[in-house]
Parts: sequence; C-alpha cells; structure tokens
Amino acid sequence: MPVISLREVSFKYLGGKRQALDGISLDIQEGEFLLVLGGDGSGKSTLCKTLNGLIPHETKGEFSGEVLLRGRSMKPMHTREIVRSVGLSLQDPDVQLFTDSVEEEVAFGPENLGMPVGEIGEKVSRALRMTGLSSLMDKSPSALSGGQKQRLAIAAVLSMSPEVIVLDEPLSMLDPRGRAEFLQVLGILRKEAGMAVVMTSQEAEEVLPHCDRVVILNKGSLVGVGTPAEMMRSPQVLESLGIEPPQLLALSESLSKAGLIPSGSLFYDESGATAVLGRSGRAGGR
Repeated sequence: MPVISLREVSFKYLGGKRQALDGISLDIQEGEFLLVLGGDGSGKSTLCKTLNGLIPHETKGEFSGEVLLRGRSMKPMHTREIVRSVGLSLQDPDVQLFTDSVEEEVAFGPENLGMPVGEIGEKVSRALRMTGLSSLMDKSPSALSGGQKQRLAIAAVLSMSPEVIVLDEPLSMLDPRGRAEFLQVLGILRKEAGMAVVMTSQEAEEVLPHCDRVVILNKGSLVGVGTPAEMMRSPQVLESLGIEPPQLLALSESLSKAGLIPSGSLFYDESGATAVLGRSGRAGGR
C-alpha cells in the first residue's frame, strides 16, 4: 500500500484565476525518493502543502479529490496527526527557524505534539546526529550557514519521526558544496530511517542519481511520471516546461544537431546515471 495516494486532486487558491492543481493522481511508495520537477507556477509548492495537509486544512480555496495516508482519507484527520507521518520543509529555512538554539528548534515539534520528555530527548539526539548537527546544538540558528540552516529545518521535521519528508526547493539557496552535503544527508535518512522523500526542484542534474522516480508538473497538471531514464529524454521538452535540463543531456543534443554524434548518444539509465552509446551500440557507463 502506498504511503500517500492522491486521487484526482484539484485546488484553486481563494481569489485565484486558475487551478493550482488540476486532477492530480499519484502514489508515493514507502521509502522511495520522488523528484518533482516544474517551472514557476507549475504547482510544486501547492503539491507539497497538499501532501502534508496544509491544503485544504489551513489554506483557503476550492479543493476536490482525495488524499489518502496509508489508505485513510486525510479529510477528517487533525493536522497534528498528519504531521506525525508527513513532515514539510519549506524553500527558505529562515521562515521556519525561530528559537534561540539548534537543540530547542529540533525539540519544538515533539514538545507541541505532547511527547514524553525522555522520548523527546532521544528523538532530538537522533535527528541532530542524522543531519550532522550534534556539535552545533547550542548555537543560535541565525549563526548557521545556509546549508546548516537547511539541515536544521530537516532535523526539526525528523524529530517528529515522519514516514514521508517533503522538501520544497531545498537546493535553491545552497552553493554546490551545500547541495552535495544536503543530498548526502538525504541518503542517510533513507538508509537509516527508511522514509520516503519528496523533493521539488527546477533543476534535475544533481538529484537524478538519488531519485527513484521523476514527476513533471506544468500549470498544475501532471504531464509526466516515470524513471529518470523515461523523463530525461528531451532537453527541448524540459526547457519548454521551465525545467533546466541536465548539462550533459543538452550538450549531447547540441552535438547531435551539429552532426558530430548520433541522436540519443547520451541518455540516463534507470539509476539516474548517464551512459554513452558507443559505436558497437552498447551502453557504457560514466
């Protein structure tokens, strides 16, 4: 059974002129890494808020369809119940961090859920260890680097032990080193905690080797879902949807147009790693 299922979900914000989500049906499986790609206005952030119940529980608008958590409709669930299973980290970590220390920030969620003191301490220690922040527990969040703040936002979600963690554009404000460290942390989370990861982005390249499936949104509609190999076939299509294609894929297309290599020479295999088609017609890995 999927952890989360969306069934013909549509949503229009109060006063909005068009559907922010339009008939989305999607299953999120236990432990999988789902990359959600789309340009500005594609519905990525709206999807994130729908997955953890902010829509329709907290955000006003016209909602239809159904979101199921382990087969149960989220409609009658209290927000406190949903956040125990589905954690959300927003694009800008600064808007989520408001306590005086890293430790207090991570403890805030479990405290508000009324967890026992001993259990809170265990969850905080585990979340800090998994995100590499144990040595910074006494620091003020405002003193952290961008990458550390992003990891702290995740630790604050992790302390509530969700089954799914939803990340809205977490790489957009990080430098290359910060992005690499962040993706490494996600790998640890999946290995140690077995949780599903849903991440939105306008870029695919760095995340592809880590994800199991790719979802593409455009103007609120689901226009594609499949493996990295299936979704990374055409840089022109990606660009037309406001998505920055992987550089190697774009380079391969340019060389093909110039007649220097055969069309389709560079592609993505099922693991999200690139491969080059040699003269013999066999694929060779990087």
